[in-house]
Order: sequence, then C-alpha cells, then structure tokens
Amino acid sequence: MRGRSRTPAVAAPSKAADKVKTLLSILAREATLGFNDGAVIGGLDEFLNRWRSELSDQLGEGFLPGRDYASMSVDARRKWAMSIRERVEAAGRIGLSGHPARPTTASVERSTAPVDRPTRSSRSRAGRRSTNRASEEATLDTKVADLPFIRRPAAAKLERIGVATLRDLIYLFPFRHVDYADVTRICDLEVDVDKTVIAKVLSVQRKKIGPPPGAAHATVSDGTGWMDVTWFRQPYLATQFKPGTTLVLSGRVQAFRNRARFQNPDYEVLDGQAKDELVHAGILLPVYPSTEGLVQRTLRNAAKKALDIGLPLIREYLPVEIRRRHRLTELPEAVHNMHLPAAAEDRSQARRRLAFDELFLSQLAVQKQRADWRKRGQGVAVPVRRAALVPFLESLPFRLTDGQNVALDEVLGEMATNVPMGRLLQGEVGSGKTMVAIAALLAVAASDLQGALMAPTEVLTEQHFLSLSRMLGAAPEGELGLDAVRVARVPGLEQPVRIGLLIGSLPRSVKSEVHRLLSGRGIDIVIGTHALIEEAVEIPDLALAVVDEQHRFGVQQRAALHGKGRRPHLLAMSATPIPRSLALTLYGDLDLSTLRELPAGRRAVETRWLRSQADRGEAYQTVRREVARGRQAFVVCPLIDESDQIEARAATVEFQRLSTGEFRELNVGLLHGRMSLADKQAVMERFRSRAVDVLVATPVIEVGIDVPNATVMLVESADRFGLTQLHQLRGRIGRGGQDSYCLMLADDPGAEARQRLTIIERSSDGFHLAEEDLRLRGPGDYVGSRQSGFPELKVATLSDLDLMAIARAEAITLLATDPGLTARKHAALAVEMERAAVRAAEIS
Repeated sequence: MRGRSRTPAVAAPSKAADKVKTLLSILAREATLGFNDGAVIGGLDEFLNRWRSELSDQLGEGFLPGRDYASMSVDARRKWAMSIRERVEAAGRIGLSGHPARPTTASVERSTAPVDRPTRSSRSRAGRRSTNRASEEATLDTKVADLPFIRRPAAAKLERIGVATLRDLIYLFPFRHVDYADVTRICDLEVDVDKTVIAKVLSVQRKKIGPPPGAAHATVSDGTGWMDVTWFRQPYLATQFKPGTTLVLSGRVQAFRNRARFQNPDYEVLDGQAKDELVHAGILLPVYPSTEGLVQRTLRNAAKKALDIGLPLIREYLPVEIRRRHRLTELPEAVHNMHLPAAAEDRSQARRRLAFDELFLSQLAVQKQRADWRKRGQGVAVPVRRAALVPFLESLPFRLTDGQNVALDEVLGEMATNVPMGRLLQGEVGSGKTMVAIAALLAVAASDLQGALMAPTEVLTEQHFLSLSRMLGAAPEGELGLDAVRVARVPGLEQPVRIGLLIGSLPRSVKSEVHRLLSGRGIDIVIGTHALIEEAVEIPDLALAVVDEQHRFGVQQRAALHGKGRRPHLLAMSATPIPRSLALTLYGDLDLSTLRELPAGRRAVETRWLRSQADRGEAYQTVRREVARGRQAFVVCPLIDESDQIEARAATVEFQRLSTGEFRELNVGLLHGRMSLADKQAVMERFRSRAVDVLVATPVIEVGIDVPNATVMLVESADRFGLTQLHQLRGRIGRGGQDSYCLMLADDPGAEARQRLTIIERSSDGFHLAEEDLRLRGPGDYVGSRQSGFPELKVATLSDLDLMAIARAEAITLLATDPGLTARKHAALAVEMERAAVRAAEIS
C-alpha cells in the first residue's frame, strides 16, 4: 500500500475553494479595469448571489459588501476587494492546496496606481508590458499569428488543424486527459503505471544516446529514493535543469537495474512557482489534437495563455433561466474546465454544458428553418387524389406495402394544401421509399405541374433516371434526339410524361436544351444533382422537390432548391434509418414517415466476412454454384482503376482477371461510373436479361438496381466501405425470394474496419446498423453544418440523446415566445447564432 508522502501533494480543489479562486480572479480583473464592474458578465452581484453559500464556507458569512457592488463607489469597491484578499491570506486556504496563487493586496493596490513609462534600461519590463498591452487589445477574433505568445511557425501549424483565431484556440479542446493529479513518493512507485513525483535534480548531463541529437539524462530524488529520468531528442534540457532544481515529473514508470525511471516525462520546474500554476504536470494533463511538428507542450502552453487572455472576453449567451433549469455551468468556467479541470467531475460538467450549447444552437437553427418554411409566402397546391394514380399502381408487378400506402397518403394529403410540405421519408434498404416518391412526382405531373428529384452524386442521379425510365417504359423523344430527355405513357395519366436528366458532365449543348425545356415547362420531372439549384436553372412550375440521401444535404441546399418554382413541397428520403426520437432531433425542420416493412418475397441475406485468402476460393465456388442454378452475381470493387495511393481492388483489373481466370467459362460484364449513360444502360439491360452472369462493378450499383435473379454479392476490399454502404450493397440481392449470400473479402483490415465487418456480419437491421454507424463515425454529418447550418459538432456525441431532447424542447419553447430573438435578454444569443451561421457559411 502506498504510504503517505512527505512531499506536498498537488491536491484537487473543492468546489467552494474553486469559487474563491474565481472570485479572486474576477477581483484582479476588476483592478485592471479600474473597478468598473465589468470583469464578469452581468455584473459581480450576480456571481456573489449565485455562489453565496460556497463563498461563505471559505470566507465567512460577512464576506459580502454592505450593499450591492454595482451601487458602490470605485473607492469602496477597491477597499472591499482588498478585504477579500486579506481574508483569503488570513484563512490560508489558498496557495499550496492546489489553487492558483492570486495577486496580493499590494498587487491589487499597484494595479490601480498610475503606471510610469518604462525607461530604456528596463527592457525586460517594457517587453512584458508590451506583451500585456497586446493581450489586452486582443479580441476573440484576433488571428493566432498576431498573438504575442504564438511564434510564426507554430501559427502555420495551428492553422493546419483549423485554429486560425484566439477563439479557435480556446475552443481547441483536449480529446482526453491523463490523470497525473496524485503525487507519489519515489519509494512507492509501481512499474507500468502513470505517476507524478516531485523531486530535486541531483545530477544532469547530456548524453549521446538514442536518436540524434542525443538526450538529457538526470538523476533525481525526493528523499525517499532515487530515480533516473531521460529525455530523448531533448539534450538542451541538460543546460536548463541545474542540480538542486525541483521538478514535477509525470509519466509512465519503468524499471532499469532495479531502479525506477521515466522516459520523456512531462515536466514542470517548481522553483519559484506555486504548485497551482502547473501547466504540464501534476494535474489532469490535457492531450490535444495535433499535427506534425506541433508537440503537446507547445499546445498546452498556447492553450493556457489563450485562456488567460480569452476567458475574460467570452460572453455568456445562454439565457439564465435555461442554465438554472438544467444546472449548466457558466460558459467561461466550462471552457476553462474543458482544458484544465481540477477534477474529472469538473470536466464532465463542462462537457455537458458545451455539448448542450452545440445542440441548442443547432435546434434553434432547425426550428427557425421550420417556421420560415411554413410562413414565408404561399405554396402551390397539388389537387390530384390518390384515385388518379390507381391505374399506374395496379400496373406495377407488385403491390405497395401497408407502410408505403400510409406514407403516400400522408404525402398526397399535405401536397393538396398550399402550406409547403416538409417531410422526411426514411426506411430500411429495399423498403420502397423511391416508389412513394415516384407516385408523388406523377401526381404533380398529372396536375400539369413540375417535379424534381435531386441526388448527391452524378452516379446516383443517373441510376434514378435509368430506373425511372425503365419502370415507366420511357424512351428518348425522336424529335429532340436527346438521350437526357425521355417520354413515357403512364396508365391513368392523359398526357405523356417527359423526364429530364440534368448533371454537370452533360455536354453544354444538351444542358442548354434541358434548361430551355425546363424553363418552358417542357419537362414534367427532372432528375439532377446540385446543378438543379444553380441560378441558371429555372423550373417555373416546380411543385414538389424530392431530395434523396437526405443526410448528405443540408438546410442551405434544401433552401436553395425550395427557392425554385412556386414554393414547392419537399420530400426528403434517407436510406440511413434512425430511431424516431433521434430523427425528430436531427431533422427537426421536417415531419417524419418511416417504412419498416419490406415488400413481399424479400429474403434475409446470409452475410459472411471471409477472413483469409483461403476463403477466396470458397467465395468463387459460391458464385459458380449459384450461376449453375440459373442465378447471377455481383462483384463490387471500391476503385475503377488501380491506384498507387490506395491499396484496394479495382473493377477494371478484376474484370480482366476474372474473365480470363476463375470465371472464364461465365459471361462477365463491367459497370463503372466513367462509362457513358448509354453504355451503362446497355450493360444493365444485358444483366437483367441474364446475358451476363457476373457483373463486376464499382459502388455505382449501390442504389437503383433491381435484379431479382441476383443472389450473390461479393464485396472486394470490404474494409474500404462504411456500414451504411455495405448494407446498401447487400440490399441489391435477396429480392427474388431465393436464398442469397453477401460475401465480404478484406486483405488486411484495420481495427475499426474489423469492427464494421463484424457488425454487419451479425446484423441485417438497418436501424441498428445506422446507430452503430453513427457511433463509429460520430454525428457530425448528421447534426453539423449539413443539417443545421452550423459547424460540425466538436463536443456533443450520439450518447447525448438526453441533451438532444432537452435542447430541442428548449429551442421550441424559446422561439414560441421570441421567434426573432429580439428580446433584450436574448441579444447575446442572437449574436452567437449569427456568428456561428457566418462561420458555417465560410467552411461549407
């Protein structure tokens, strides 16, 4: 058992003592400001009243001034501040107990006295005053390169990790803390454990050991024993640590020749420095995100100095009633404790406050978007009833599921009004979301209005175009001679339906013709990428905008699409299903329809991760067996061609190898994104007609491909795909009622990839996989700028479901009473919303 150390320990401060520390910091700042009651947001009285109990525990009941601080004269404020410092010094509770040593009474007095101009002989003092002056002139938007404590090389490296301003540096939070808070005697050290000791240097020398340029080696003692300390690649430390220097050393204990040793420990020189001012050792040591050439010590120094300058500049913007209702830490304190918490609980409370802020700001943006969507002008009503679509629906080779019928009724019902619809349609892979969207688009066409379907990539857009053309029997219109415009005769609709394709890679002349037809109402349904929201695109009668892969678009893109036509209805689709409670939070500006039921005839797909090269032969045998039974197979590769930068299988190479090797007796086809639209269509038609047995493809077949006879999905380099993408690929098979097999091959997967492959091997539930995907990748893509118009989350995670619900409820309540955030008490919040929105626009 570890004995009691005779060396003073660096103890974690209590909550009450911590408030005294904060009060002293405020009073020191008051002194520099001339006691103008400007050191703390809202005035000092609010702080004193809020923490009266804790401060009384440390300072006694009589610590409060005789009247409100705000009503006192400057002289009275100065005298009261001096009395508080004297109480602290008399109590002896601050100093060696782990709290920052604050200015003495004399220093408070000096800070209010006139300051003489520095003489030429006082260069060091002038330098310090120049630095202090620069610090006082800094704002949260000051560039890091202009901060006096940041050298130019460090500024460039900080910018590489997204730190451009003082605000960015303050909000560059450690991703973990190493607990070095307990000080241990050398005689009680245990091997392979992180520990902190306070010891004196007995000897130190520079040695030519380890990698160039050598190392500094020291022997230290705390009176209970000796230990060796070596700093590799830092020989210059031998000139800094003279014998007799007291060091705080923190690191992993090792043993050599029966003596404890540290290698490259974090250190702090204790001589002349109070223990509570330690930055690099003896505390919960922050570990920051970094980049090459930017060491942790530099980051810790920069963060500490940034906090000294920046914390007084941080303005609390969260309404006080919300903070009190949910017991949220004040913002400056939370930011400080994210970097330098006195205890793990302080860090936890700080993280909770900042996570809430991110989610709350996101929800305010989302709910404002929802309100604007419904209030800004009048939408266009689509009067077509479901009965008009019956002939088309009955012509399909399948029947809609109950879930599809409910969702279609919801969509048609909302479209019948002039209040613009905003609805998210989510569901399992293969649940028929696209079919609901197609029916809604045909309802629009039947009303002589226009509809649009926007997808995030050209590949997906082309697949939607080809799939819809095939379903409706659409063919290029002869008089136009354009493959990008097709005409279909739809059962139940009196007029033919023109379908157009608009993507960036189309020839300029074709795009111009599509633009002309759209603006002249000559296209009823247009399918496109982001090209649809370009200013040059006019869709005058746009009544419905369908957005596929909703999570890959954000509020700004949806708003741009919404600006087309006559305030169209919006139907967003997502194949990444998530629980309803989470969906309402993440997509708070949209109503929700969920499809859980799969169409009749769908079979569960047997999924296996083949872990060795020996399994490859078994995979090929499965393909040959299924083809012999009259079935077909996909072989999917992540790349089109081989790459020197990415170690993964390429479709063109695998096509050649399989055609002349393992599958030489079979008909093998090739499909990838660089093929022309006509060539892609020709290959898919050959596959559907069973002229091709095995289709080697890139993820171009991820969506929009429906070949019920395909029963094998062989995924090469499966470690290169995410969970959602693997699930989408698996969804291309098992559609014909036969036993089907998804086989995943990965030559050398990393730890995270192995985790993904294990998860998808064990689960076919898209909702569960989506939760796992969010857990593994983080929620940035879902709650960040792509959804809310704000930068991606830095603190909040999927585990903060409780905070998400609270943030959503508070945002709805606040906007119900103050929709424009014009109330005086919400002024700071409105400023923060605007700042974050501008920042998001800059990085989007």
